[in-house]
Amino acid sequence: MTYLAPITLPQTHDLNRTVRRGQTLYYAGDSAPSLYRLESGLMRAVRLTPQGRNLTVRHIRPGDIFGEECLHGQTRGHQVVALTDTVLTPIHPQHLSTAELWDLTRSLSAQLQRMMTDGVHIQDGDLRERIARYLLNLADSTLGGAHSDGTRFVRATHELIAEGTGATRESVSKLIGEMRDDGLLSPAYRCLTLTDEDGLRLLSGYHG
Repeated sequence: MTYLAPITLPQTHDLNRTVRRGQTLYYAGDSAPSLYRLESGLMRAVRLTPQGRNLTVRHIRPGDIFGEECLHGQTRGHQVVALTDTVLTPIHPQHLSTAELWDLTRSLSAQLQRMMTDGVHIQDGDLRERIARYLLNLADSTLGGAHSDGTRFVRATHELIAEGTGATRESVSKLIGEMRDDGLLSPAYRCLTLTDEDGLRLLSGYHG
């Protein structure tokens, strides 16, 4: 069952809806009656691997339009989960104006380019490099923040990092400990402070 009931009103855009952190908007195999535009927060699309592990295949950021399966009459291809409290708007493509269709095209194109770049997090380098790269990416998202001294942090669990880097939680936990010992990170409960951000950038090759 999806978290949100299908929207069937004839308007182009329905009232904004809220999905709380940790809740699922829809699951793989659900019907796809509409697109969505994320207004605020951060979401991710998750796929179950043949080994039974969750893999993050896409991050959805404010302004992104997603749920494009409805354009092809297909069921949902991924589970979409809120990483923070989110606000989104259902969009019915049959009522879109020409200008809105261009907005949709630009949004999907930009996300495709970002997904190709984000694929590096999973495929390039050893796991230590991928963790550094992924944390720097998340620091620029709604999961990031800064302490009073300006040092940035990321609100993320070891499990989330594992699912975003194609690794196991155990491997991630081991390397997070090593990166702490090397002075790169300062772990706390569900939060990682980027103690040496320059060192993380050097490790990761990240230039964003």
